[in-house]
Amino acid sequence: MSGNDDMGTNQDIKVYQDKKAKAEDFKSSAYTLLLVGIIGIAALILMEAGLLPFRLVGSGRYMTYGVMGTLFIIFIVMGIFSLRSSKQYAKEATQEEDQTSKIKAWTKEHLTAEFVKEQVWFEDDTPDEMKYFKYFEYIKTAVVREFGDLNASYLEALCEELYAEIFENE
Repeated sequence: MSGNDDMGTNQDIKVYQDKKAKAEDFKSSAYTLLLVGIIGIAALILMEAGLLPFRLVGSGRYMTYGVMGTLFIIFIVMGIFSLRSSKQYAKEATQEEDQTSKIKAWTKEHLTAEFVKEQVWFEDDTPDEMKYFKYFEYIKTAVVREFGDLNASYLEALCEELYAEIFENE
């Protein structure tokens, strides 16, 4: 079965979040995790050195320091991984923006509301909601035909934008 054959089947289409937004999310998570981890380690060191007005006492304090220290180190490591992921998504965002602008330019040049309406057939008494779905499917099919298989959730989100742009003056 080719990639185009399963376009009409039920796929797990997730809510699409563009790569730029993902990169920003990972970046803010990374900074938060790094900040909490570094401040936590510093607080533990300052507590043990007696430079803070409170201090853990008793035989369990080293266990508490060990557990808390491990937790803050995990935060720092997770922050580093989030920062790396952020950089990866930022690279992918550039490619995605290029692809999106190419698709939008092609759509603007080749798909007008009149053209799409001419390509889709339905009965005269078809409700507007059904017309929307048929027009939407035609736009998706045209984009896939021209640009090949795309991520399903990306394609759905992009075609919603394209539909709005094509039929904005209707």
